[in-house]
Amino acid sequence: MSVSNFIVVDSDSGRANGLSRALSALGYAFPVTRLEEVGEAWPDECAIFVADHEGQLARAIEFIRERGIFYPIIPFSPSPTAQRVVETVRCGVMTYLDWPCDQAQLESTLSSIGDSCDILFKEGIRREQAFELIRTLTERESEVLNRLASGASSKMISSELGISSRTVEVHRTKILSKLKVRNAIGAVRLALELKLPEVPPAYH
Repeated sequence: MSVSNFIVVDSDSGRANGLSRALSALGYAFPVTRLEEVGEAWPDECAIFVADHEGQLARAIEFIRERGIFYPIIPFSPSPTAQRVVETVRCGVMTYLDWPCDQAQLESTLSSIGDSCDILFKEGIRREQAFELIRTLTERESEVLNRLASGASSKMISSELGISSRTVEVHRTKILSKLKVRNAIGAVRLALELKLPEVPPAYH
């Protein structure tokens, strides 16, 4: 695995420090209680380990989505259920770490996602550009785009938002222009690429 910088997010400092010590054998690990503590000092490439406990994972994912940070996320907890692993992977995390574990298992987990992380890093610039384009949309344009992404027709959008069909078409035209795409399919592709399901609460 090419990444050698790790951020460990956990409100339990003992648990965070324990995982950070194990990761330090593979690179540089920085434990924090919240991602806000990282400030502006984000490394070019890193993996983010987040304790799946008391909503910490959901908050961390929301934080990076709001800021367009496209780094691999790896939740961790002791003995996660298969259902929980599936739930979180569907929401965009790379894998799930059963922590605590021995060093060999930790290295094996990281090795198994190495290629996926490399692809994510290579796509990062394109996704950051897409994120910046999406941010140029007005609130109403975002509403129209979100409904397009859910499969709604212009007529349905008109009815749901209480605006005329002509106004919907005006918004669609502006959306295509701002996102620099040729058609609604291109706009929807961008929106879906940056929109993943919310993480359901963990049961601890």
